[in-house]
Amino acid sequence: MLLEQFRDQKVTASERVYVLLLSLFISLLLLTNVITSKYIQLGPFTFTAGSWTYPFTFLLIDLITEVYGKRRAKLAIWLGLLSSILMTGIIYAANSVPTYTHSLVSQSAFAVVFGFTPGIVVGSMVAYVIAQQIDVYLFDLLRRITKGKYLWLRNNVATLIGQLFDTAIFAAIAWVLYPLVDTKQVIEPITWDTWYQITRNEYILKVVFSFINIPLVYMGVYWVKRYIKEARK
Repeated sequence: MLLEQFRDQKVTASERVYVLLLSLFISLLLLTNVITSKYIQLGPFTFTAGSWTYPFTFLLIDLITEVYGKRRAKLAIWLGLLSSILMTGIIYAANSVPTYTHSLVSQSAFAVVFGFTPGIVVGSMVAYVIAQQIDVYLFDLLRRITKGKYLWLRNNVATLIGQLFDTAIFAAIAWVLYPLVDTKQVIEPITWDTWYQITRNEYILKVVFSFINIPLVYMGVYWVKRYIKEARK
């Protein structure tokens, strides 16, 4: 039934693929927000679990920009933001209501996994919007400058710069700036030296993922354009 709806002739192949890419983009974005509270140790480096999934949102947004243009990519970014706000509101509501006595998950356990502070939420959303907008702008700019050539260059430059802004802005707002103005002092502000270390460690991993993404971007662009072309015959 789902495949029949996906192949509905009333919906163009181009629109079907866009919906698929948009769904993957928003799913990865929301998943990142859920799992990012867990920290992972790899040798001397410490990362959030979300740092393994979030880089793929840049891959998808570059793929959308390449095939559908800047306007469709920006639409995906704003829809992702709205989805994040909705998810945050639902989690906040679920965390606020009383817990059933025999609940399989205690209130404290639920709060640890799904709890959040305003600084983290604000930092995440501000960093997301700015970084993704920068990524789309640079990718589209380089595409026009290179006349559609050097996809690997456009993908890497846009992604690496966008990810740098995302990592630095989030850490600054969540761990440095907000704790300074938080009257409840839920989180102690970190030093700028610690901010630099967190930003550096996270960004190193994102750089590695950026280069891993190169063949995935080429494969994605090839598959999407080929599917749309074949569907038009």
